[in-house]
Amino acid sequence: MNLSAYTLIVTYFMAGLGLAAVSLVESIGSAFVLAMAGASAFTLALNLKGRKVIPGAVWNLLAAGVFAFFLADYLAFSGSLVVAASRFLTVLLVLKLFDLDRNRDFVIAYAIVFFQILAAAASTISPLFLLILSLFIIGAIWAMIVFNMKRDYQEVHPAERDFPRVSFGGPFFAYVIAASIFSVVVTFMIFFIMPRMEFGFFQRKSLNTVKVSGFSDRVDLGTMGPVKEDSTIVMRVGMDPKARPAGLVYFRGMTLESYDGRGWSKTVKDETIVRRDSGGVFNLTRLEGKTTEQSILLEPLDTDVLFAAGNPVAIEGPFQNIWFDRSGTIRLPSPPYSRIQYKASSVLSPVRGDPGAPPPEYNDTAYLDESPEGARIRGLAESVTENVTGARPAAEAIEAHLKKNYTYTLNPKGRADLNPLDDFLFNSRQGYCEHYATAMAIMLRSNGIPSRIVTGFLNGEWNELGSYYIVRQQDAHSWVEAFIENEGWVRFDPTPEAGVASYKPSPVSLYMDLLRWRWNRYIIQFSLNDQRQFAVKFEGVGAGMLESLRGALSRKTARGGASPFALGAIVVVLLAALIAWRLYTRKKVRTRTPRFYSEMLMTLKKKGLLKRPTETPLEFADRTGLPEVKDITLALHIERYGGRNLNEAERRSVEAAIERLKRSA
Repeated sequence: MNLSAYTLIVTYFMAGLGLAAVSLVESIGSAFVLAMAGASAFTLALNLKGRKVIPGAVWNLLAAGVFAFFLADYLAFSGSLVVAASRFLTVLLVLKLFDLDRNRDFVIAYAIVFFQILAAAASTISPLFLLILSLFIIGAIWAMIVFNMKRDYQEVHPAERDFPRVSFGGPFFAYVIAASIFSVVVTFMIFFIMPRMEFGFFQRKSLNTVKVSGFSDRVDLGTMGPVKEDSTIVMRVGMDPKARPAGLVYFRGMTLESYDGRGWSKTVKDETIVRRDSGGVFNLTRLEGKTTEQSILLEPLDTDVLFAAGNPVAIEGPFQNIWFDRSGTIRLPSPPYSRIQYKASSVLSPVRGDPGAPPPEYNDTAYLDESPEGARIRGLAESVTENVTGARPAAEAIEAHLKKNYTYTLNPKGRADLNPLDDFLFNSRQGYCEHYATAMAIMLRSNGIPSRIVTGFLNGEWNELGSYYIVRQQDAHSWVEAFIENEGWVRFDPTPEAGVASYKPSPVSLYMDLLRWRWNRYIIQFSLNDQRQFAVKFEGVGAGMLESLRGALSRKTARGGASPFALGAIVVVLLAALIAWRLYTRKKVRTRTPRFYSEMLMTLKKKGLLKRPTETPLEFADRTGLPEVKDITLALHIERYGGRNLNEAERRSVEAAIERLKRSA
């Protein structure tokens, strides 16, 4: 295989990596990537036949047209700089593959692939990017070697159109892979050492926003049902397995207290701004009880609500300030458009808030007083609680009644002409968590018990491999909190067990999600605080090892052994010897010259032709103008860079060239 074929192979290998990187950019579209891959395959067929389709002038016009398409895509369609730039670069790469003729065309193609990798790095959070980046480093080193060999040969043999056959052996590929691994390791070291910045330009709107229901100031009854069939991941919540509760975990989001017959709204505005303390923590409230720590990775949602298990008491994250109200709702100043990582401390007990009397809005019975079905709902509540006394027993009786006498379904067969709550309680007797929570809250108020509904997520899928919950859209849930005198707000969940999503995950899916979780946690979300913690741990481990070594040396000296100074001197001598040996062997490898090339230099020296120390072999061969010297220099490249020895025919040709030089004047 000649150098031209090798160059073509490495160019399309790099182009494939560019397409793979672009496919990781969210919102890029799989149809677009497949179309560009098909066009690239077509260009490969043309290049193998040596056909040039696009003249240079036409290519420049097409490039200008593609740039205009990029501007239109960014301003009118995608609205994302990364997505529009990725499409622009991909189309530009395919056009360049139609126009691979001169050396600079290959350089331009490699540069486009580099910017595709850069665009993917700015937006994707996929662990596959690490594999693509590693292969790109290998391909880039290979491309530089092959491309420079091709260019040097063209400079020495400008009149020749064909390239010689070259065989890259195992040592060549081993060298390339070793150099690539070294580059990746050094890159990772720099990544973890370089100080983190708390801002990002590309990340601002580079991801799809997950649309969630139930976390705004107005929630209509029936809006949460459709999302219960959506398996999109909303967040991942890491938790110490020892602190994980035995039962279900309720991830709190929003509280709503005003019901008008069609939906719930938030009317109590008692939010206060919370700022970081000296330790960087947002302290929300004080509650008695054992706190549970959570590490939460939240997907980009179209809500400004933050989630936490149970009753949150403190938040720690990359926020300037947050808003918090007495009902337990945590808000950001605006919805996030990128994934965010934060920590939460919560009390998982069902009691919420202080025991003081709640605002009157939590016991508003305007709906019962004004709606036609209000009397029937009051009558139902009275019949359910007629044999109990006290707020807690009444709440437990209503909860048990709804669980026992109503059917859970995501597709209730109700009547459009009836009020949703009236239809659920007295007609269809079917519904999902919103219906159950609404019914219980209104029935509690008919008994004079303050109540509210809470929207959030219930439990999720526990990944024991990484000790975290995978929370999806289908885990969205509504429950009730009732104010019980001398206890405060107590959680009740009237939804039957059928409303809890069940999972049967495969080990493969759990391992893959664990990989994504670790990648997000320790690569994408790696922060300055993580660097500080890593430095402190490293310092502690180093100090411990040094102390252990010092103690061991002291004990050795006390027993009459070698002194610490003697041992230190031995270590220094061994290190110096190792460095000297390494430098000697490296110099020996670098200066190793084949015998035939040394013989040629000696022959030319006798005839008055000396190779200058600053000249490369190709430059020296070009200066002599002798065809024999050029042939011998090509053989030198085969042995030195090709990773193989000359075959019998090549060796005879070299010997004949040397003999001609010896006989010449």
